[in-house]
Amino acid sequence: MRFERISMMYNSGRRIFENFSLELKAGRITCIMGASGTGKTTLLRLVAGLEQPIVGRIDRNESERIGMVFQEPRLLPHKTALENVLWTTELIATADTTRDAQSMLEEAGLGDALHFYPGQLSGGMRQRVALVRAFAFRPTLLLMDEPFQSLDAAARRSMHDLLLNLWRRDRPTVLLATHDCEEATTLGSRIVLLAGTPARIEFELETVDSACGPKYAASELVQLKQHIDGQTVRHKEETIR
Repeated sequence: MRFERISMMYNSGRRIFENFSLELKAGRITCIMGASGTGKTTLLRLVAGLEQPIVGRIDRNESERIGMVFQEPRLLPHKTALENVLWTTELIATADTTRDAQSMLEEAGLGDALHFYPGQLSGGMRQRVALVRAFAFRPTLLLMDEPFQSLDAAARRSMHDLLLNLWRRDRPTVLLATHDCEEATTLGSRIVLLAGTPARIEFELETVDSACGPKYAASELVQLKQHIDGQTVRHKEETIR
């Protein structure tokens, strides 16, 4: 899919994007980074069709099956973990749907919690259910808005492993918004760093997929960190002013 010279502004009148273009490669995980307010979430909403650009166009396959994972798990409280996963598949249910959902939840380490309700699960367990639910929908395009930011470092690394394992089943196109540099370099075969108002692509890294996940040269990681650190300094200076 492609963003072609889009322009967009907040209700306050601040312009988020102006003549902004970006192309997502099918079957790859693209990580969008940038300071808060840069437009990462807005970009996801544009892809999902929840927002429309003022100018420009977004080219995507109309038959695209779009899944979303949010910052909060957003599980249905009256349904069990298994029922929450099956809920997304009801319109395409087959004889193997339940078995497949159970298998995915077991892969996520939730084999003993299939019939637990969200209120009986920890925050990390709820986010695992949400991730499994998104992949059980068999999306061709998966949008993820900083879904692991509330987890501790160990839980995030575990979620990264789970995401990659689930992704390798069908290899959907993934657009993941994140603040976490380690997360981006672990998951993304492409990293796009946004900066400025309106937002522009300040820095970009891309690598080929490998069996163990994307790999970047040490010099590339240093460059990425320098750009992120520079954004942090500029943000502090603007806040002081």
